[in-house]
Amino acid sequence: MNHPAHQPDLGTHNHWRRVLWVVLIILLVLLARRMAGAADAWQTADSLLMGGKAKEAAVAYEKLIRQKPGDARAYMGRGRARWRLGEFDGAIADFTKVTELTPKDATAYNNRALAYDNKGQRDLALADFARAIELNPKNALHYFNRALTWNALKEPDKALTDYTKAIELDPKNGSFYVNRAELLTIRGEYEKAVEDCDKAIELNEKDAAAYFYRAMAYDQMGENDRVLEDYDKAVELGPKVAKFHNNRGFFLLNRGDNEAAIESFDKALELIPTGTIYLNNRGQAWLNLGQQEKAMADFDQAIQLNPEHAKAYRNRAGGWLAMGEFQKAIADATKCLELLPTESRALLIRAEAREAVGDGDGAKEDMERATILGPQPPLGVAAWVPVDIKNREEQAMKALMEDASPENRQRMAVVRHDRAFAILDHPQREPDQAALEEAVAYARSACVLEPENASHLFLTGLLYQELAQFDERALVMAEKMFNQAVDVDAEHAAAWLELGLMMAEQDRGMEAISALENALENDPAASAAHAVGPLCAVYAVNDEGFRGVDFFEAQYAANPEVSALGVGRAIMLNYLGDREAALSQARDIMLIEEAGTREHDYAAKLAAEWEGEKL
Repeated sequence: MNHPAHQPDLGTHNHWRRVLWVVLIILLVLLARRMAGAADAWQTADSLLMGGKAKEAAVAYEKLIRQKPGDARAYMGRGRARWRLGEFDGAIADFTKVTELTPKDATAYNNRALAYDNKGQRDLALADFARAIELNPKNALHYFNRALTWNALKEPDKALTDYTKAIELDPKNGSFYVNRAELLTIRGEYEKAVEDCDKAIELNEKDAAAYFYRAMAYDQMGENDRVLEDYDKAVELGPKVAKFHNNRGFFLLNRGDNEAAIESFDKALELIPTGTIYLNNRGQAWLNLGQQEKAMADFDQAIQLNPEHAKAYRNRAGGWLAMGEFQKAIADATKCLELLPTESRALLIRAEAREAVGDGDGAKEDMERATILGPQPPLGVAAWVPVDIKNREEQAMKALMEDASPENRQRMAVVRHDRAFAILDHPQREPDQAALEEAVAYARSACVLEPENASHLFLTGLLYQELAQFDERALVMAEKMFNQAVDVDAEHAAAWLELGLMMAEQDRGMEAISALENALENDPAASAAHAVGPLCAVYAVNDEGFRGVDFFEAQYAANPEVSALGVGRAIMLNYLGDREAALSQARDIMLIEEAGTREHDYAAKLAAEWEGEKL
């Protein structure tokens, strides 16, 4: 019997299809939930980090690392969290793991560089920044961050290059301009700093830092009204930034408005009660107002908070000096100098205190050392000088403090001479009284460092001459310095010339004649244009015409290339009544010198005048 073939039951078949579909749906749901859970975990970790909860974020990323140990994102997130927590070694380890998993991730190198920089390992930081830039040369932030490291390494030129590149790549980022402005201010390029702050404010008129750094630049430029206006705007926009209030107060302090300065320091201290700089500054303002008790309380607190705050000891020494407590003043000034050996103002305080207790030798020693160190005016008061001079001075000072050898003293003297001259020869404006006084102090420093160098003495004399427009007593010092210059170098024609011109103005005839003759004898080519006319006048006023003829004749014979000496001879011959000889001398000069030269034209003028009188 044949059995019919088996036929599957249709109902059974559909049943198993439904079961399979249910299972598949369940699996998809579970997978979706798992994916959603993973997504939620990433979102939670990222949200914690963005919300400033770095510790919780680190824990969240730790869980993700355990789940997916090969996912670079988790290490990057934990590295950022650790960096914000100040756990720089852990951050470096995480960013290193990212570079291993994704070797071309520029951000990992940038982030690791930041962590290295925080640890002070700046060579490693620079190497990582270079790698980040190599991988992504269009990312402005990499250049900006590297600029900050160059700044820390005191490489302003390299920092400036990177700031400029960052701005080129991202010209809409105001913070780039603000940071470059800060650097430009330090470099003495104040106008450019103002331009950068202007640009930052144009991008964001509520950028408090831009007003702050523009105020600092204006301060160096002497734009006092603008300084205060910008500091006011900075504190308005950033009322919780203590340094804004402090700098505003320091500006007012240096301008003598001590009461207003104290108000600003009070606000800074409300924000940071342990700010020793703010306490020290407020103490100085109280001291300026004669409020010694309040001043000393601030200095005491600053020292208690920071026993190595050198300038607090210096200021407290000044308080003791004002109160007549000379031994305490000496002790605090000495402590300041132990902490900061280059602090010249502490030496001046100690010198005065030593003099008061009868230690004349100690006082003299302190005064000399203070002169060598220079005036050290505070920021915003110091006269402008090129940044290269500041850098050279810093290096020379370091060398001098380590070894006061003749070579290092000479090196420092040259820098001080250059600094004094730079103040005198400002490219944009005439120096005011404060700037000239500062320049004098630097020039005197050069004189003490290198006392046998007549050039330093001569420059000091010139500076005193300029200062005489504000204080006539400076003329006495100018003459003293010129005399010292010719004592050191009897052939210093320029010093003889200045002495002669000063004496001629003061109707000191015979002294003027001697000095001007010395100038012409020692350097006739350089001195003649300035000395011949005044010397002829002094000869005439003092009835020394024959001496004048003899002097100019001898000098012209010895220096026939200096026609001005011949002009002097012609003038003296005419003064003595020998018009023909005077005319002959003048005509000779007209033949020797080309038309248009000063000597030719002056001789021609004299000849025409004398011939006219003769007719």
